[in-house]
Amino acid sequence: MEENTNVEQQDQDTITISKSDYAKAIQSAEDKLRTKYSADIKALKDKIAELTPKQKSDAEIDFENRLKALEAKEKKIALLEKLNTKNIDGSIADFLKDDVDVDSFNTVIENLVNSRIEKAGYKPTGHMNSESISKEKWASMNISQRTEFYNSNPELAKKLMGM
Repeated sequence: MEENTNVEQQDQDTITISKSDYAKAIQSAEDKLRTKYSADIKALKDKIAELTPKQKSDAEIDFENRLKALEAKEKKIALLEKLNTKNIDGSIADFLKDDVDVDSFNTVIENLVNSRIEKAGYKPTGHMNSESISKEKWASMNISQRTEFYNSNPELAKKLMGM
């Protein structure tokens, strides 16, 4: 009886179909797989397109270049204005960075010039005289004092003498 049950089981597991039905079943399984993989491939292509950098058009590239040039000009103009407020020649702006601290730069230049002047041993004195005098004091001075003052500060002495 065991053999009988085994044969019946085999009969239940075995299905007979025609060649055309078999081909349709295979085609249907292939179509399901193709549809699934096509959807996966499309999703991956969309993800790749989303993550890759987009190429800019010529108009966008031209716009960005013009914007950079305008920003550079604005920075140069601002630097020139800062230099002019410190009485520094604007032609030096070509050799400076746009974000230079003009106050510090001015201090450094002054210190450098003064140290070079001291090293050379020359200290100008004619224009550094800040001696001032009133008309009353001028009137009370004798001739030798006036001559000495005239030698030290001729322009002020001329004004006091009414020349």
